[in-house]
Amino acid sequence: MPIIQNYLAPASLSEALQLVAERNATILAGGTDLLPRWHRGLTVPPTAVVSLRCLADLCGIERARDEVRIGACTPLSVIATDPIIASAAPVLGIAASRIACSLIRNRATIGGNLCNASPAADTAIPLLLLDAILDIACVGQAAVTTRDVQIADFFRGPGKTVLQSGDLLTGIRFKPLPAETIAAWDKFGTRPAMEIAVAAVGVALAFEGRTVAKARIGYGSVAPVPLRGHAAESQLVGKQLSNDVVNECVAAARAEIAPITDVRASADYRREVTGVLLRRMLQRAQHLRNG
Repeated sequence: MPIIQNYLAPASLSEALQLVAERNATILAGGTDLLPRWHRGLTVPPTAVVSLRCLADLCGIERARDEVRIGACTPLSVIATDPIIASAAPVLGIAASRIACSLIRNRATIGGNLCNASPAADTAIPLLLLDAILDIACVGQAAVTTRDVQIADFFRGPGKTVLQSGDLLTGIRFKPLPAETIAAWDKFGTRPAMEIAVAAVGVALAFEGRTVAKARIGYGSVAPVPLRGHAAESQLVGKQLSNDVVNECVAAARAEIAPITDVRASADYRREVTGVLLRRMLQRAQHLRNG
């Protein structure tokens, strides 16, 4: 493991951003991705590291009025068990609970899971369903400035996001799912634990009577970025769930994703798995709604 010559532990967010700007340092949160990369020689170790572990402002979960906010350095294990998440967005808690193993979840952060920008990022799909907003900070000429980015606009490709040099993801915000919403998330891999998903799917449906009033669908591991399923959603809104509607939605999903063939699975297999996961979720929603 390479030795980091300058390990910096700022006392505040503004100090952290200033250090990043002045020292061209690498930001370190949980380190569950960066440290293995440095150890295996996949990435050149930085000359300086700014640790975010002690910044209380970047940790924790709170609910104020009609919004939930998660600090970017909140560990995945906290998200998986937090009562606010269980009440407001249980689908996010489920996804967090199935990332890697408990030892990794205790250290890995939700911000790191997003900023790593893997197409398979497990928390990205529930956050797409929640239409989450990401808070991004940077050092301006006189002070720290902030901007908001919709989760759907955050990813630019494998390992790439809208973050620019000196930017820092500080938090994630979203409105709780309405109580009547039927939401689900699932992924499939070749083994039950410590596996990057072959494919992942998330669904959130709101109803008026038996008619789908709103639909959100998200996919992981089947496109260059975590992907919102607009075509599949359009097959559901304004309709009652039936076998024909489910079939049309699944067909649209398989057509709009863009999977690749790699060591984990072929593109055709990923397309098939996506359809199977989505069909199961819709059939369950159909059963719950129609009885």
